Amino acid sequence: MPPPPKNIAICQTCGARIETTASGDLGCLACYLRAGLGGAADPSPIEVPDSLGIYRIERHEDGAPWILGQGAMGVTYRAHDASLNRPVALKLIDADFARFSSMARERFMREARAAASLRHPNVATVYQLGIDEETGQCFCAMELIEGETLEDCVRRSGPLPAQKVREIARQIAGALVVAEKNGVIHRDLKPANIMITESDGPDEIAIKIIDFGLAKALGETSDWRSLTDGGFIGTPAFASPEQLARSPVDVRSDIYSLGATLWFLLTAQLPFGETAPARPPVAQLKAARVPASFISLLVAMLAPESAARPAAAEIAAKLEAVPRHRARTAFVIIGLAIAALVVGYFFSRARPVSPPFAGVPSKSLAVLPFQNLSDENGGANFTEGVQDELLTKLARIADLKVVSRSSVMQYGKGKARDLRSIARELGVAFIVEGAVRVVGQKVRISAQLVDARTNLYRWAQSYDRPVDDIFAIQSEIAQTIAEQLNAKIAPPEKAAIEQTPTHDLAAFALSVQANILLGEISSSPRGKEKLLQAAQLLAEAVARDPNFLSAWCRLASAHDSLYSLGFDRTSTRLSLAESAVNTALRLQPNAGEAHLARARHLYQGYLAYDAALGELTIARDTLPNHPGIFALAGEIYRQQGKWDQSAQEFENAISLAPRDIYLLKETSLSYELLHRYRDAATLLDRALLIKPDNSNLRLERGLIDLKWHANTRPLHAVIASILAKDPGAASDIAGVWSLLAFCERDRATIDRAIAALGDGSYGPGSLQLRRIFWEGFAARIRGDTAAAARAFKAARAEQERKVVSAPDFGPALSVLGLIDAGLGRKEDAIREGRRAAEMLPLSRDPINGAHTIEFLANIYAWSGEPALACDQLDIVAKVPGTLSYGELKLSPMWDDLRRRPRFKRIVASLAPGVSQ
Repeated sequence: MPPPPKNIAICQTCGARIETTASGDLGCLACYLRAGLGGAADPSPIEVPDSLGIYRIERHEDGAPWILGQGAMGVTYRAHDASLNRPVALKLIDADFARFSSMARERFMREARAAASLRHPNVATVYQLGIDEETGQCFCAMELIEGETLEDCVRRSGPLPAQKVREIARQIAGALVVAEKNGVIHRDLKPANIMITESDGPDEIAIKIIDFGLAKALGETSDWRSLTDGGFIGTPAFASPEQLARSPVDVRSDIYSLGATLWFLLTAQLPFGETAPARPPVAQLKAARVPASFISLLVAMLAPESAARPAAAEIAAKLEAVPRHRARTAFVIIGLAIAALVVGYFFSRARPVSPPFAGVPSKSLAVLPFQNLSDENGGANFTEGVQDELLTKLARIADLKVVSRSSVMQYGKGKARDLRSIARELGVAFIVEGAVRVVGQKVRISAQLVDARTNLYRWAQSYDRPVDDIFAIQSEIAQTIAEQLNAKIAPPEKAAIEQTPTHDLAAFALSVQANILLGEISSSPRGKEKLLQAAQLLAEAVARDPNFLSAWCRLASAHDSLYSLGFDRTSTRLSLAESAVNTALRLQPNAGEAHLARARHLYQGYLAYDAALGELTIARDTLPNHPGIFALAGEIYRQQGKWDQSAQEFENAISLAPRDIYLLKETSLSYELLHRYRDAATLLDRALLIKPDNSNLRLERGLIDLKWHANTRPLHAVIASILAKDPGAASDIAGVWSLLAFCERDRATIDRAIAALGDGSYGPGSLQLRRIFWEGFAARIRGDTAAAARAFKAARAEQERKVVSAPDFGPALSVLGLIDAGLGRKEDAIREGRRAAEMLPLSRDPINGAHTIEFLANIYAWSGEPALACDQLDIVAKVPGTLSYGELKLSPMWDDLRRRPRFKRIVASLAPGVSQ
């Protein structure tokens, strides 16, 4: 280990690495604070627990805890999250320190909350913060960054090239821009708090700022020094003059620290020594051949007066304008020549793990669709069932990361497979492939495990057995793969892997067919039809085998989806779901699948959010790799208005299903509801790279432009393209087509689009409006009052029946209120609209609750109460929801308010640049 560099020392009391002033008069902050708070100057050794809650601290072979870093208040360890089966960085505040100082505990919690508020690709994510109930110890679980700090990088290899430092600066500046918008500053930005990892290529780098541990919300009014008992926050060698003077700080202090950090990266020296000169020693930079423009920027960042330093956004803009890579022709030619000389040598050897797999867990895998080699009809479905069941068994092992079925199915059916590319896309190290051949009552299953990092086979085997032995074969394969990856299998996991789902192969085949249908729901406009077919198949499966647990769980899901999506919102359908769930729990009370089914039922059938989350907690124990658990939690948190928790759960789900179109769409929807249209568009663009011809995705992407910028052209082009390719698709896209036609006020297209709706409906969330309503609305904006009245009367009769059959369903009553407003039944309309909003308040359902408020605003507008309408729009415009700038600006639904100044102000408040 190299000796500590200048300005770095080892505390002789606690062993922590510390940065000192040039005169060496600032000791270890942790010991300084302990002494100031009455603690012993020579504290007893910190006892490291084996675990804190779900986090197990990892240890070296000699039993010593795996320390990632030490700081003023405690130590950061490498740990394992047993719940999500992932490594984390676990920061523990010194237990003695926490016990002696309530201020220290408060400081720790504030730091963690501030860090948790940040969401940026170049900032390490905070997963959880808390206090252990038994020890009272504060902890913070953070994203584990695999790489090295910039300090270690410079100590190891010397100064970095200017081009590389420029790219590092660009990434950090972008993060500071976002941090400033969130009212957060780092306070201790330095090379030791910045990690560097390899990205997609040998010349690509990714930067992560770690330990926003000294950050504090700018909006707080308390003195920033109060939490340290007068102590200094920061690292003197990289701290701004105002920090050293104990003066108030803002983001420009981080700019100064960034300037000092970049200087260190370029020169391996600090810009100031014992006495700070009036101007930084630019000769150091010139000697390092740093471009003049970059030198000027660094000097400005290190200005002694904070007001003279450039803003983060200004730095980011200057750095963004510079090309990130410049390759000179000579170097390219030399590189190619060298490559030609050595390619033969390397080609004869196993290829090493390449940078694209940096950070990929070594115990991660994807089970690709198996090849069907059977001649019999139905062989394809049988093969898919074999692959799915093997994947399910592997996914039960908490020590593995297993990518879900939804993200691997696109790699099947005769497509050429580039396993390295597939593994990179899925974020895994290993790929499982296989083939199935059924001949009469015999089956041959072949499987192989490939290390995608090297393209070498780790294991391969074929099994020739009677066909009713398929589940035993799958269990053998799953356990063998786990052994090959050195994955630990807990006894309950082993028992679950060895369990046979059913002894009736016909029931298994029915379940496989149903599962295929259920997997197509999110991407199909014929959702009701597919759900009914799946429910019928599953009912036949459980009739053949009443003990078929997974079939009962899927049957409950089909019934609940029919109910929650409004296809059959009757008590009979809900009772069928309830019966299936209860049967599953009776068969296996501890099965994760049964508790997941129960969670879906509680959420979709009763909006029982907390009870559903409780069931998901139980399900996680036995289904560690099930993205549906995280996705459902994300939906529930979204319905509760807990947006950050929702986003985290969706991110967890996407990590297990990185190419799941449904998850990408759902996460995009969350961003859309928050009016973060740019983020929503990014996710939809990512989904379109996977499914470029998916009509639903293309429509959603066009809708983003309409809602965000009131720009109908992209959506118009998408619809024209879809209809030109397949005129029969009109019924599938009729809802969005109608919205576009109304916004463009194209009467002929309005009539065509409404006609295409057929027996379908269109509207926001659960507030669905049938074709007859839209016919009435079209007549209303044409001024044909007689035709409008006829259509609205017919629509009312149909809607009234729905309200009678589901009197507690607020969205149905809200739709009835809007219809009555169209009929001029003012008192009835307002009463119904108000009652619907009371039945479904924002606190119970932020999404559909916002829709009912929006409909109430519409009811007031159509009933000649513009002030009351604007009151409601004021409410809904300030909360997450689908009310958008584009629809308010373009839709004739709001023409009754269009000339009102207050309405214009509301529209302007949602305009791009004000709300994103």
